[in-house]
Amino acid sequence: MNKKKMLAILCMGSILLGTTACVSTKAPEDATEDTTQTTQEQTTTSAEGTVSFGITAPLSGTNKMNGDYIMNAANLAADKINSEGGILGKELVLVAEDEVDNMQASVNAMTKLVNNPDIMAFFGSSSSSNDIGVSPIVAEKKVTMFAAGSSANIPDEKNDYMWQVRTTDDKSGARIAQAAVNELGMKNPAIMFSTESFGTGLKDQIVAGLKELGITVPESNLYGYTTDDKNFAPIITQIQNSDVDGLIGVSMSQLQAAMICQQVDAAGLDLPMIGGNSFCTAVCRDNAGSSANGWYAIADWTSEVSTPNGKAFEDAYREAYGAPSDYISATCYDAILLFKEACEIANTTTDREAINEALKQIKDFEGVMTTYNYHENHCLASNQMLVQNKDGLAVMISVVE
Repeated sequence: MNKKKMLAILCMGSILLGTTACVSTKAPEDATEDTTQTTQEQTTTSAEGTVSFGITAPLSGTNKMNGDYIMNAANLAADKINSEGGILGKELVLVAEDEVDNMQASVNAMTKLVNNPDIMAFFGSSSSSNDIGVSPIVAEKKVTMFAAGSSANIPDEKNDYMWQVRTTDDKSGARIAQAAVNELGMKNPAIMFSTESFGTGLKDQIVAGLKELGITVPESNLYGYTTDDKNFAPIITQIQNSDVDGLIGVSMSQLQAAMICQQVDAAGLDLPMIGGNSFCTAVCRDNAGSSANGWYAIADWTSEVSTPNGKAFEDAYREAYGAPSDYISATCYDAILLFKEACEIANTTTDREAINEALKQIKDFEGVMTTYNYHENHCLASNQMLVQNKDGLAVMISVVE
């Protein structure tokens, strides 16, 4: 891993939790220096020479791998921006809070960022439920939040300060349905889905998308499981003994998606298979191994991206960290680029309201993950990718508008 130049660190005192993460542009696992003096200097100069952006990430707990992906990308974005002169001449400083692996810790972490007067905007949780949980205080404090969750319920909050960087599930569901039918030839698919809000919501959108294509999914083809389930053999056996001609997977958890891939493979289920974003992520592929091969997915991102901006980011990520990125890396990276763009449109790094309003002027902004445009529902993303897992890679097949 290339060593990164240390940025000044902004470290805020605890408001709702007992710990706060201090951030540099080194990878999180390398940040071991004593930063006490730098913190004191940063606190006194932040209003003049820097602009602060908040990061919500699981820096500890069971989802720490996701936190590493987030922080690596955030540091990469900060390095790039600062090497090119910063934002309107000011150095970008990252302030990270640990959301650990549960909703309460996540909402607490985001609340601390919202209550930090130096934070001009922040990157929210990759869990839609967590994003919705913090929505009221985001609206009250009027701080721009880039939600990393993809639930179609987030726009229902009608929160003028909450923006989605990833495509909403209603669009993903329709695209999964189209690929299942048009690419894989499914006419009578089974759907395995997690029974929390994300899973049921995306399942409903897939069912609606299939109906638009003339395919009605009977209740007997719908197989729900809880977020705590680890044994999917009973469901897989039922699918094997049915007359379905394909399998569609929906999982909020990348690790759970990996378990499904492994157990489907172990059972010898020989059907066309497609899933949501979780089934092609690096976390899923790394944990499932060869069992992930053959699965298609409608994805926000793949490290095997072939678009110019996406490939440039991926090359830089691999050079810096010696490993491929994941979807949450690209999501965070683009959120920071969008923040910079909004500051430049508004010509300010200190007026939260003006920065938020400037996001309504985003048009054809080329990120690494997708092209971004303002939409009334505050979902800025415009497209996704159809990919297939092959030999441990998620190979991009096409961009799906």
